[in-house]
Amino acid sequence: MRVWSRAVAVLAAGAVVVAGVPAIAGTVTVRDAGATGRGGAETLGGSAAIGAARTVATRAQITPGDTRLVPSTPRTDTPQITNGEITDIEVIGNRVFIAGTFTSIANVGGTAIAQKSLASYNLDTGKVDTGFRPTIDGAVAAVEASPDGSSLYITGSFNTINGVTKRKIARLNPTTGAPVAAFTANASARGTALAVSPTAVYVGGQFATVNGVARSGLVALNPTSGAVDTAFNLPLTGGIGVGGMLTVQQLKLTHDRSKLLVVHTGRQIAGQDRYGVALIGTASKALLPWRTRLWEDNLSFVGGIQRVFGGDIAPDDSYFVVTSGSGGDRPPINDTAIAYPLTGNDHVEPLWISRHFDSIYSVAITATAVYVGGHFSWQESPTSNVPWPGLDNVGYGTGQGLSGYGLGDQVVRRDHLGALDPITGTALEWNPGSNSYEGEKAMLATSRGLLVGGDGNTKGGKTTGRVAFFDLSREPAPAPLDTTITTPIEGAVKQAGESFAIGGQALAPAGVAKVQVEIQDRRSRKYLQDDLTTWGASNSVLATLASPNATSTTWTLPVSLPAGEYQLQAKTFDRNKAGDTTKAIKKIEAFRFDDLPPSTRISSPVAGLLATKSFVATGTATDDKGVNALVYSFRTSDNRYLQDDGTVAPVYNTFRGEPDVIGAVSTTWQFEVTLPAEGQWRMAATAVDTAGQSDLRGDTRDWTVSATGVPPTVAITAPVAMTPPTAAAPLTVAPGATVTFAGRASDDDALKSVEIYLRNNTTREALAADGTWGADSVAAYHRISPLNLDAATFDWSFTTVPLTPGVYDFRVRATDKLGLTTSTGNLGRLTVTAQVPGDAFPNGLLSFTGVNQDVDRLHLDLSGSATDDKGVRAVRVALRDLDTGRYVQPNGTMAAAFATVDATLAAPGATSTAFTLAIDLPTKGTFTVEAWAVDTAGQQDGSTTGATARYLVYPGDLDPRLEPSVTPVEGQAYTGGRIVVSGRAVDDVGMQRVELQIANTAGQGMNASGTFSKPGTAGNYPWIAAFLTSPGSPGSNFAYTSPVIPAGTYTVTIRGMDNHGQYQQPPRTVSVTVTD
Repeated sequence: MRVWSRAVAVLAAGAVVVAGVPAIAGTVTVRDAGATGRGGAETLGGSAAIGAARTVATRAQITPGDTRLVPSTPRTDTPQITNGEITDIEVIGNRVFIAGTFTSIANVGGTAIAQKSLASYNLDTGKVDTGFRPTIDGAVAAVEASPDGSSLYITGSFNTINGVTKRKIARLNPTTGAPVAAFTANASARGTALAVSPTAVYVGGQFATVNGVARSGLVALNPTSGAVDTAFNLPLTGGIGVGGMLTVQQLKLTHDRSKLLVVHTGRQIAGQDRYGVALIGTASKALLPWRTRLWEDNLSFVGGIQRVFGGDIAPDDSYFVVTSGSGGDRPPINDTAIAYPLTGNDHVEPLWISRHFDSIYSVAITATAVYVGGHFSWQESPTSNVPWPGLDNVGYGTGQGLSGYGLGDQVVRRDHLGALDPITGTALEWNPGSNSYEGEKAMLATSRGLLVGGDGNTKGGKTTGRVAFFDLSREPAPAPLDTTITTPIEGAVKQAGESFAIGGQALAPAGVAKVQVEIQDRRSRKYLQDDLTTWGASNSVLATLASPNATSTTWTLPVSLPAGEYQLQAKTFDRNKAGDTTKAIKKIEAFRFDDLPPSTRISSPVAGLLATKSFVATGTATDDKGVNALVYSFRTSDNRYLQDDGTVAPVYNTFRGEPDVIGAVSTTWQFEVTLPAEGQWRMAATAVDTAGQSDLRGDTRDWTVSATGVPPTVAITAPVAMTPPTAAAPLTVAPGATVTFAGRASDDDALKSVEIYLRNNTTREALAADGTWGADSVAAYHRISPLNLDAATFDWSFTTVPLTPGVYDFRVRATDKLGLTTSTGNLGRLTVTAQVPGDAFPNGLLSFTGVNQDVDRLHLDLSGSATDDKGVRAVRVALRDLDTGRYVQPNGTMAAAFATVDATLAAPGATSTAFTLAIDLPTKGTFTVEAWAVDTAGQQDGSTTGATARYLVYPGDLDPRLEPSVTPVEGQAYTGGRIVVSGRAVDDVGMQRVELQIANTAGQGMNASGTFSKPGTAGNYPWIAAFLTSPGSPGSNFAYTSPVIPAGTYTVTIRGMDNHGQYQQPPRTVSVTVTD
């Protein structure tokens, strides 16, 4: 996690002077996401003066008279569009122009008027401008007026206007909508963005030519004729948008028209790297040296797909804000709003990054606020952590665990519309709300208010159609008799059932006599009664005044609310019984945390020097209900993650494990890992509770892995000699007797501990960390040395309990004072077989071994065979639900204790017999099945090879599927040496994973690092995980960009996996070609 460089600002004679942009970058180490407040951060080698730098850098923009937010309730007398999406909004004087994919518009209460793609209405009268009637044969993506208002420019996917050929770009008469014949600018493909100055029309899009002149994605036109400006030739190249899309998302001119902001999905402009955003000098017609590395540094975390979407420039041209959408909650570049200074050269750092946890599609900046629209439900509160609340790699969007509720007072509720403080990027108290489906994708701020457009018909609680106007003139000015609510903040989430205070300020020139507070449940529409417990008809409760009869006083009302959504209203009355003409209003929510997320800690190895690439990490996990699993990740300093195949790649990847006691409210855990290389490594551990909620913070541990340190050595002297790395021959003993293991541990400095591991792999009996032995013990290393061992050598020994028949795995290791542990290759190891002399182990086999996801009822019919040289006495079957870690018990219940169910033998006591087991399952789940044969001497099958299977038992659960829009398609050609895979996967329960295989014509499969391994067969190549935007939700976008691979033909196979582990059947397989 980084702390973004801030400008070093000084005040000189009342003016703001910004020096040294960018400032020195630093790295922040966050031990606990809750430990760092919004006002500062713990840094190493960087500046901690974040809040001050933000304040100084942007405070000068606030001008006298511009101190109000727009009202949270829009006008309801403006025309309504009720279908399609809104893509852009423009204003000329009192006229509003709306672009989109709609087909009609209607006055309030009137009949719909057929008007496709572009419409106009009058802000003063609230009526449709029926004189503006262009007929456009395609969608309009952007609309922009000339500075003098005499012309209107549009771009999109159209080809004709009023029957006249105008391909993708046109100039219109703003009164009638008729195309201007003298303007011709025909583009080869869709236009997406516009910016207009008195001397140029800038157009961005997906085109390659305009008027036959080569212009890749970006062109400047003569505003009168449409002729291409030959001096402006800055091609956009290297598409890394969804499906490899190359396009311009937004164009904005600074208000002094000296710079053009380009928000795009390419890698380069004019042959120079400019990921995400670029600035162009309008006078020089050249790319400016301004450059950020934010996207270059972080695209690897999100599948390599550029998701930048919106942008706007502050009124004083001091900064701009860009947004991102449809990419999943992954700061700093996905589902965030990012503010940048307009000054600087290379390595320009953000002023602030505002995490929104879901898509932000539109932005409009005033001197008072940065208004944003999208599909988000949360914004950062003024008290949120720097640089943002929550973990980078945990999603808090709706449907992901506790969503933003898990972040407490670090977030506030904002549904699809919100306003940010220009100084900090945190939420202001503006919370109108919207019911849009995909979100609010168009936004325009004017001196009269804010226009917002999206694909919903309700905004600010009012029916407005697709476009709403939040009119500043409708916001009442403060009156002498006035009421405000100061706490809680708008959109706050309070814990249900706990007391908190509603408070504010009351003003009355004649003296404040009382303040009445109304608390309404927004769902039931009932009001809190005077007893502060019951709910009923409309009612107000008297608040407590700090200074009764004073002209100004604070007031409070302590309450405790059940879970729900509430509207608070407060009204002041003076001593003459006159009341405030407008009530103060706020919306809040109370949420019950009946099941809190778990907490995770890493205990060992200790941070610092780590001399071995192979080690066991240990830790603790707690939860109020129980811990079910642990998720681990390992990454290098250059943000490359350890993959399943042992390689590293710039693709986020995790490993799943179990705690030592599944379901315990407090448990330990351990995870053995081998890192592929030395260097700087960071481990992250995240606990998952029994409800599937993840720790919202997790824990991390940093190590420097180096072989320069010398790990301690161990040797075994009894029961047989073994000096690593030379292996000893397996040892066979008679069951029923004890065995003593002994040896010596040595270190070049001083030993800290000696530990052993012992497990009967046949019976599952194991030695626990605390020295207990049994089938339900969690196998772990057990310390056999003194607690305060501090010696260069230690002679150790351990005597077992009487051994039951089976094959035992014994290991010994040592750890020194530096924290270095005996490497995996140098462990002391012995294999000991306890077996009745002259009596071989039995062998049990299942008829089906594999994965069956087609079980449609809570029942399994199992069968198999068993053999033994003396005779088979029994076959025992263990059925374990992986979702809960519980076993089916002999009485048909589920419990955490290991248990088996006896199968029915066809010929008990025979040397060869078939067996069957018909069993009803008490619950759905993913069940592993293991079968063991038991002979007449009580010896159990020594191996489960051929005797294991897995059944996904989720009756009624459909298999996941990929939607038809997935890319690549059959025969798709890629340039640049990379394959880009993207699309959407859906499931009736939830999507857990989308993975893919890439194979060349030699039959070699590619691993996550881009290396093609030895030849295999289809289905057996390595599976590579794609980036999932909304894991756990019923529908999720996904993306993957391969490393650069040789030119050739490749087979790409894609499959989805749902939350239950069910795979798509069959996978999607296509053939593609790649060229350099």
